[in-house]
Amino acid sequence: MNNDDQSGIGAYLRAALEQARLCVGKDAPSSPLVGAVVVKDGKVLAVAFRGEQEKGEHAEFTALEKKLKDVDLSGCTVYTTLEPCTTRNHPKVPCAQRLIERRVSKVVIGMLDPNPNILGRGVLQLRAAGIAVELFPDATMKSIEELNRDFTRNFASPPPITSSLIDTLSTQSLDDWYESLNRMYWNRNFQRDANGIFAHLVEVIGSLSVLVSKKSDYGPMLHSYMAKAIAWWFALCGKVGVKSPSNMLWAKFPHACPYCHKVPHDFDECALRKAASRGPDWSALQRIGQTSIARKPRSIAEWQQMFAQIYPSSSTEDYAKTFAKLAEEVGELAEAVRVFPSAPGYFLSEASDVFAWLMKLNNMVEAKVPREHRGIVLQKTLANAYPSRCRDCNLAVCSCPPILTSTIGRIAHEVPGEFVSYADGGSFLTADKLSEIFGQPRI
Repeated sequence: MNNDDQSGIGAYLRAALEQARLCVGKDAPSSPLVGAVVVKDGKVLAVAFRGEQEKGEHAEFTALEKKLKDVDLSGCTVYTTLEPCTTRNHPKVPCAQRLIERRVSKVVIGMLDPNPNILGRGVLQLRAAGIAVELFPDATMKSIEELNRDFTRNFASPPPITSSLIDTLSTQSLDDWYESLNRMYWNRNFQRDANGIFAHLVEVIGSLSVLVSKKSDYGPMLHSYMAKAIAWWFALCGKVGVKSPSNMLWAKFPHACPYCHKVPHDFDECALRKAASRGPDWSALQRIGQTSIARKPRSIAEWQQMFAQIYPSSSTEDYAKTFAKLAEEVGELAEAVRVFPSAPGYFLSEASDVFAWLMKLNNMVEAKVPREHRGIVLQKTLANAYPSRCRDCNLAVCSCPPILTSTIGRIAHEVPGEFVSYADGGSFLTADKLSEIFGQPRI
């Protein structure tokens, strides 16, 4: 396309760009700004932008399936500021496939998708289906690329992973880790709800049972599991919208036990106060937090060291009892996730307790380490696992599939394929069979 004004095309290009500009503040921060215009016989049938009606909805989907669902689009030209996607999380349909199904004749693209899993594939897929593909004029493309510079930056080559980078990441604050990890996996977790993320947290915390089953042989695995547990804890807090995990923790643990208000805590007094009340005295904790704010931890190691002071650990403590208590707190967090829409405050308390017991478990492992050095290994393990990018796809914003191929390969051998079937003799019932068995009252 050499002339942006030929046959009125310039107006369609400008309309698509203006739609893209409307995306600002309407979708996830790491998402592209995308506008789409559908034209047939010189008439604009619809315009749309990403996130216009629902967060995460692509501009092409809004135009084709919401605004023009029952309109014959064969022979149309679609102007879109970003190369149509070729992959979506099931059951969503990629935009390139939608364009093919709606029999459009031509797609004019403003910029290629910088995501290496999509880059160029949208163009090839449309061309293979017989759809003509053109690009916006160079000047307009530059405007679109400038508009999407933050999105493009997500897929820029990250800095090399060096010991210096790991050392720098290791010492960042709890809230910095919170923002970093949620930014990294925002797209991956966008379609997951809090229950799905909580299931991942339970899965990883279950791995910490090596302390009970293989106490003398957990090795470096434990630090890896603990780092993953902290990462999924961050993801869960991010999904429900916690503003600051450090403030959440400080509200319940202001360098003091939430029940006896002492450091170290008094076990007998705690037991009496817990029995006499339905929870901590939050007003008293707030006053303690205000007077001791200078002692508020910053890094993850500092938080672990604070919990070591409140709840001293020894190498002779019973891992089984501590893990059982952690499991109890995880169960209470499950309830907090379930009732979150009605009682969000309960989540703040129970999420803090789970973090505290994770720190307790790590302090037991490091009982022979000087208190001022505790948590340093956990910080470095976390930095190695999440070095400002996803370790699997090597991108600052993860673009891995919902389930990694390596994960499927690891679990596929658990049950032979012939048992995993909906056919007679298999292990699963089809939807109609489920309805037949469970959906009918038995007299």
